[in-house]
Amino acid sequence: MPPRAWRNGAARIAIAVQLLCFSAGAFNHGCDFLIRGWRPYRFAPHPAVELYWSALIVLDLAVVLLFLSRRIRPALLLGLAVMVSDVAINVTATHAMGDATYGWPLVLQAMFLGFVLGSVSFLWSAERELVRND
Repeated sequence: MPPRAWRNGAARIAIAVQLLCFSAGAFNHGCDFLIRGWRPYRFAPHPAVELYWSALIVLDLAVVLLFLSRRIRPALLLGLAVMVSDVAINVTATHAMGDATYGWPLVLQAMFLGFVLGSVSFLWSAERELVRND
């Protein structure tokens, strides 16, 4: 097993990446509201998809706030739920709208989902040390 200092450093980097990405998601959805108004996703293939995309501003911010308040495990669970559902809904919606290319944003989301999935068990086990050492 790697030394504790290495584990803590790697865990902090993994959390920083998640904080950065979820903050960027909240920022992007916030910009959509500022630019397009209260229903920025009218083009969604279904009203439930529009509602979900609109809710992402709150969901992404909730993950960020949980991490910042050192509630690592709830942040991991919510972050994982957000990313699994986001990628699944985006793939389905993109296909339903007739775009078979999916584009780079969806590829980047899928890559981030892989990062979140890959870091959950590591961060879950490092949570006690991270909270105790701060």
